[in-house]
Amino acid sequence: MHTSLEPAGPEFEWLGSSAIIEVSSTASGLRIVLAAPVDIDRYVEFHFSDPRAFQAMDEGDMLGFWEPALPGRYALYRVTSGGWRERSVGHYLNVTSTLGNMHEWLVVSSDLCVSVISSDAPNLREFG
Repeated sequence: MHTSLEPAGPEFEWLGSSAIIEVSSTASGLRIVLAAPVDIDRYVEFHFSDPRAFQAMDEGDMLGFWEPALPGRYALYRVTSGGWRERSVGHYLNVTSTLGNMHEWLVVSSDLCVSVISSDAPNLREFG
């Protein structure tokens, strides 16, 4: 199944060799922190206030989402078709897949990726 993605959010010059260093889910939402390469003191926090579901996987296991290759400076994508939500229909996410106001988001790095199903785009904060 072909996956269609559109870049969302800003471009980051330092994205190559970046790493997701934190994924935490609490009552306040889902927090994903992306760190720049070791020699660059920059971080981006993605905060989903009301995520419905999420999965974190090694980028190698997400290669099926990346054909053709992703534009190199975006860390956040909106999945417009063929994503985790569509692929799971009939297997799991049975309730979530029927909700029309849900969107799928993909946060990428060089070693870990997080797919999030949420009705709202994340809030982004760059710091460091």
